[in-house]
Amino acid sequence: MIARVPKRRRNLLFRIGAVGLIALVIGGSSLFYYAYLTGALASQPLTISHRGVDDGNGVQNTIPALQATAKEKPDYVEMDLHETKDHQFVVMHDENLKDLTGVDAKPHQLTLSEMTKLTARENGHTAKVASFDQYLAAAERLHQKLLIEIKTTPEDSPQMMNHFIQLYGQRLLADHDQLHSLDYQVVTTMRKRVPKLKTFFILPYTLVFPETPASGYTLETTTLAMRVIDEAHNRDQKVYAWTVNDSDDMEKVAFMDADGIITDQLGELKTTLYQMNHHPSYADQILQYLTSFSDDAEN
Repeated sequence: MIARVPKRRRNLLFRIGAVGLIALVIGGSSLFYYAYLTGALASQPLTISHRGVDDGNGVQNTIPALQATAKEKPDYVEMDLHETKDHQFVVMHDENLKDLTGVDAKPHQLTLSEMTKLTARENGHTAKVASFDQYLAAAERLHQKLLIEIKTTPEDSPQMMNHFIQLYGQRLLADHDQLHSLDYQVVTTMRKRVPKLKTFFILPYTLVFPETPASGYTLETTTLAMRVIDEAHNRDQKVYAWTVNDSDDMEKVAFMDADGIITDQLGELKTTLYQMNHHPSYADQILQYLTSFSDDAEN
């Protein structure tokens, strides 16, 4: 025989349960919003100097700029390298040297010795083009970690990645440096050959979340959405946002829980993150929080 609970008692139990559930939801929401508004839930994104400069304090990808920027203690300095004609590695972003050096040539058309004799000019500064050996040694002296972008072209030698790994794989691992590249083959090769070295896949846009062995993704900020970051985190992968130069965008990306922010304005980024952590504006944070969800819905 099944005992029946009187109707009035059932209603009372239902009401008590409903009130308890509502209190739990409200309490949880209140704690979440309090934590959010005070910054307790936000993890601090890594600060990453794009091409090793801050607000035009030197010539991109050169040692003097690295030395100046390292004084501001970014978590990483992002820089670029190309293979040269003699299969060495030079610190250079552009596929043509003309804009920076006035020489109308590509890195693969010159030897490393020829490259390092060139002077680059930018932002009212001048500096010698650096070999990767020179730049890496300077970073090690400064105890500055690097985020190295490996640039590739159809003219690269077939053994380029094997050579790079033989020369630098264990050294970069010991220095706690990281890599990223637009070239998927570079990413998969590094993950297979040096699996402990964090290697990111650069994506200019994200229409569909990719399935890759990368440690994470460097994503162009205008296409970045919270759902993408959440999906990456669900797969135990990191997300770096690039290139974020406006303080409002810095706040938004930080609230979206990006793991790193790559910027040309390192000082502005460090100031913005400090203010977010120590002087939060409730109205601004609510606005940024709602905006991030609005943008996520649109994407």
